[in-house]
Amino acid sequence: MSDEFEQRATERVAELGGGGDGEVNLESFAASFDLFRLATRTIGDFDTEVHRPLGLSMAGFRVLFTVWVFGSLEVREIARLSGVSRAAVSGVVTTLEREQLALRQRDQADGRLASVTVTDAGVEKLRQAYGGQHRREQRLFSVLDEAELNAFTETLRKLLRVRIDNDGGQRD
Repeated sequence: MSDEFEQRATERVAELGGGGDGEVNLESFAASFDLFRLATRTIGDFDTEVHRPLGLSMAGFRVLFTVWVFGSLEVREIARLSGVSRAAVSGVVTTLEREQLALRQRDQADGRLASVTVTDAGVEKLRQAYGGQHRREQRLFSVLDEAELNAFTETLRKLLRVRIDNDGGQRD
């Protein structure tokens, strides 16, 4: 069941047509539209209600979490894994260093490369941030029973494996 915004957006998108491909696939549009809205709303909620009150940006949390998961990472890998741009990662890491939540160390052989680790204070901040985020995750997904949540998670994983090429095709 869609809401008024989705209904109106669907009607308007149908007017646009599919470019050179014919008509718009309204089911694909609705799935993408709702996924984007849910992701945006959830990220905004986590940022406003959990991370900002703890002195972290959403990007700061994502970088801190990503580095913590791997123990130590180079900036380019942090960017690739966290979905934060390489330029933004550098700024975020500088902020995390200033707050003594992360430590950046230059590579001895190649000074252009730097690896980042999470400090003990960073782990504690991450524990607080993830605790608050997890409580909100549980509330969000509480409307799904176990089978629905598992199916939703598997569907997301399937979609995450898809890479869309520049020519509009896809590859795994």
